[in-house]
Amino acid sequence: MNYLLLAVSIFLATAKSAVYNLYAKSAEPDTGGVFRFNALAYGTAAVLALLFVLLGDGLSFSRPTLLYAVLYGITVCALQTFSIITMRIGPMSLTALIVSYGMIIPALAGPIFWHESFGALQIAGLSLIIVSLWLIRDKDGAQKSVTLRWMLLLIACFLLSGTAGLIEKIHQSTSGRDEKAAFVLVGCCVMLAVSLLAALLTAKKTKRAVSLKKLSLSGSAAGLTVGLYSIVNLTLAGELNSLIYYPIANGGFLLLAMLVSVVLFREKLTRLKSAGFLVGLCAIILLSLPV
Repeated sequence: MNYLLLAVSIFLATAKSAVYNLYAKSAEPDTGGVFRFNALAYGTAAVLALLFVLLGDGLSFSRPTLLYAVLYGITVCALQTFSIITMRIGPMSLTALIVSYGMIIPALAGPIFWHESFGALQIAGLSLIIVSLWLIRDKDGAQKSVTLRWMLLLIACFLLSGTAGLIEKIHQSTSGRDEKAAFVLVGCCVMLAVSLLAALLTAKKTKRAVSLKKLSLSGSAAGLTVGLYSIVNLTLAGELNSLIYYPIANGGFLLLAMLVSVVLFREKLTRLKSAGFLVGLCAIILLSLPV
């Protein structure tokens, strides 16, 4: 059952990425348009989570859920902001790669802090995932110079990316572990508030208008996938070995996203990306084997 949920998680992550990609390419939003899109997406995800809460045990939130959900919302918003800044001043491909590498933090935290079992196959699989991510990265923006400021921002992105996954893991080890929808509701409300504030602060700088229909359709679709994806991921964080879940979820998503980009967006499949795809498949097979 957990591996079925893992497949669902990878599919939802890919669907979310495809919606974001379609919106970015069709609407070409500026910073204000991105924040408005995020606000609509998080608002939709919050409504979906609220429905799950009401259909479950009702509006009851334990202290661990409130605490870690607020921290999660702040962390994700900070990660998005730092990522945007980092990609603008430095190589986009390396920025995306290091953000993906953030999964190393929660993956290794499982064996270290929760004494989860691991073996040589899992270590080999994690290593191959890292190699695979490097091979399939896009090389756009490589002409930008690497500066000390960019390096510091990159380190912040890596730590924030890993912290987001770690917060999920910590929450699932507390007494509030069953309040998954409540966690997503509170987290999305925090991200909604931050996105609305950011949209207001950038309103005067917004120069490119985005069609209301395009914004509402894309934002709502993204919100539905974000809500379901977050609930499924919380479940997996509490049920699966960290050294299996985080590498497979991240690696599987990037491999499937690469296939979608080739099939739907007609992007060119280079030799490096082909090699990365094969290495990634080998890594996922190794990680899926019993410890």
